[in-house]
Amino acid sequence: MMEINFCKPDNSDIKSLKKLWLSSFDEEPKAVDLFFDKCFNAKQTYIAKYGEKIISALYLISASFNGQKAHYLCGASTHKDFRKQGIMSKLIKYALEDSAKSGDKYSFLFPANDNLYNYYQNFGYRENCIAYISDFSRNDLLSLQELNFSENNILKQGNDFKNFAVEYYSTYNMKNVKSKNYFALFEENENTAEVFYFEFEKNNLKNMINDILQNTDAEYFRFTHNKIFENAQKIRYGMVKSLDSKITVPKDIYIGITLN
Repeated sequence: MMEINFCKPDNSDIKSLKKLWLSSFDEEPKAVDLFFDKCFNAKQTYIAKYGEKIISALYLISASFNGQKAHYLCGASTHKDFRKQGIMSKLIKYALEDSAKSGDKYSFLFPANDNLYNYYQNFGYRENCIAYISDFSRNDLLSLQELNFSENNILKQGNDFKNFAVEYYSTYNMKNVKSKNYFALFEENENTAEVFYFEFEKNNLKNMINDILQNTDAEYFRFTHNKIFENAQKIRYGMVKSLDSKITVPKDIYIGITLN
């Protein structure tokens, strides 16, 4: 019986990787094409091969956390004929050991359901990532004042990933507003606009809000944020693992933009 080989892919494997992704997730082909066009990095992609067949894969997206190297793990998938054999567990361990050697100090991920939260606990991931939800009427937003807030304990994605996210979420009919001073992504559900990611530079909150209001007729708004607004509801929002035994993971970390 052939052994399973854990390794990194090359560009000739992209077609097979796309096929595995589409067979594992409910994704639009255009969105998957965008990911591979904009985000694919063979050095940060890890695969399991059975012979010449790619049977499992995961992807690491470079980020930073409190000034140190980190990554966001996404796209973990295994071919249906090879599931529940411990292959993904071995692949995750292989990927995390390799990324730690390259200098990553933290690994973040965003489980899609409770079962996956429980699964990733087996690898040392902890539910230290949270977010807050605040609801506003249109009039409430118009009366908001500029805010000061801390940028500590926030996973920061690079501009390349943010630009990709605009295109990616657009394939699912989600809207965005952006300038050099702010950035926001939101989804319209009936009479509510859900702003699931945003960031702005100092004294640009009102400019961002006005831009959002001009791009939707919604009367109600739900913002997911990193404890910016008062009277907010706290929610679970992902997991984190330290890749350095000398580093203690802080609590109340905000992940931000993800491929959820």
